[in-house]
Amino acid sequence: MIGSLRNKLTQSFNRYRTDAEYRELIRTSFISLLVRMIGVGTGFLVTLVTSRYFSANALGIVSICVAILSLAGVAGKLGLDVAVMRLVAEYSWKNDFAAIKGLYITAMKLMVPVTLLISVVLYFSADWMAINIFHKEYLGSYLRINAWLTLPLVSLLFHSESTRGLKNITTYTFYQTSAVSTIALILLIIAFFSGHVAREVPVEIQFVSIGIAGVLSLVSWLKASQFTKHVSRAGEQSSGLIKIAMPMFTTTVLQLIMSWAGTLILASFATESQVGIYNALVRISVFTNITILAINSITMPRFAEAYAAGDMDALKRYSKQAARLIFLTSLPIFIGLACFPGFILSVFGKEFPGNEISLYILLAGQFIVVASGLPAQILNMTGKQHVLRNIAIVASIANVGTCLLLIPSWGIIGTSLAQVVGTLIWNALCIWYVKKHFGFFTFAQPDR
Repeated sequence: MIGSLRNKLTQSFNRYRTDAEYRELIRTSFISLLVRMIGVGTGFLVTLVTSRYFSANALGIVSICVAILSLAGVAGKLGLDVAVMRLVAEYSWKNDFAAIKGLYITAMKLMVPVTLLISVVLYFSADWMAINIFHKEYLGSYLRINAWLTLPLVSLLFHSESTRGLKNITTYTFYQTSAVSTIALILLIIAFFSGHVAREVPVEIQFVSIGIAGVLSLVSWLKASQFTKHVSRAGEQSSGLIKIAMPMFTTTVLQLIMSWAGTLILASFATESQVGIYNALVRISVFTNITILAINSITMPRFAEAYAAGDMDALKRYSKQAARLIFLTSLPIFIGLACFPGFILSVFGKEFPGNEISLYILLAGQFIVVASGLPAQILNMTGKQHVLRNIAIVASIANVGTCLLLIPSWGIIGTSLAQVVGTLIWNALCIWYVKKHFGFFTFAQPDR
């Protein structure tokens, strides 16, 4: 057994030395992983500091606002972030920055008016949502401020995704995973040591952090795309861009519904503290997929390039490499979390122990994600957006239906079970379709 392990390590090392593609994947993924670890770490600390020093109630308020804002942000993007990333990757490969600028301007003309309209609707419906949906009248003032953070959030998500098309993976990873949580952590620490520990402080800091990160992402994109150095040249027309984006838009909205439906439905039946506890459990469980975004960041543009070149062998090879890296790097984290759940929960405060069963359920869901590889990303990058949309419809209906069925009676445990149901259906259907259409499984498999 030891000899077999030594041989595999030797083979991997030799491959790293001789295979340029594999070497780039490892090196770039490692750098992105470090940034991703900073994001997960700061996000974890934001949750920890908020729950332990500002209360689970304060964490619940933040969770509700972020859930609404996330849905609004996805609606404002119209699915254009992933569509533009895919086209930017193609134009960048041709070194056509004039077309990239034209594409960017076209996308912004579509997104900004829609995003502002969403903000207006959310602003005037804030009190209604607070009273009739969440049964917490005091939330109205927070939700009104929350409404105007939609544009900064859209800026953050869109510009970071566009940067990924240029293969600036580190920048992309920072804005997607680390920017908001890093700024929020710094401000939370300052607030705590300044004696400002009121319930509303964490949510106000979240608002400020999103605004700052949105502006910084715009500046980074303008620099990376050489925006001022090129004259805009018409590329994809608005109608063509919308045609590409709409299936992605529907899919992203449905994915977000699966991510946040549990939080919002739980908020209708439970206290803010229970909402905060559930979202802390989610934050702990997703710590296991710390490597996914790092590997996903470098692999998605490769999927698009391989498909555009008609190189199905490369597509399969990239998928296999990514799946193995994700699984092997995530397994130790699973083991650590599964062995010490009580201690981990106690760190967050006295309200958290006793929720070990829910944590185990959420960890099972994340194991499904880690073991599945990147089937959804393959479908998105190979022109199968409509297939992914249909899969998302099925999975989201199952998720929301299970939430409505289980949460009233089972609370946090029911929310966790519903999350796993949606995750299982989503990944199983994506894996099945990739196998059917491209002829290979995406989940991690041993070398033969």
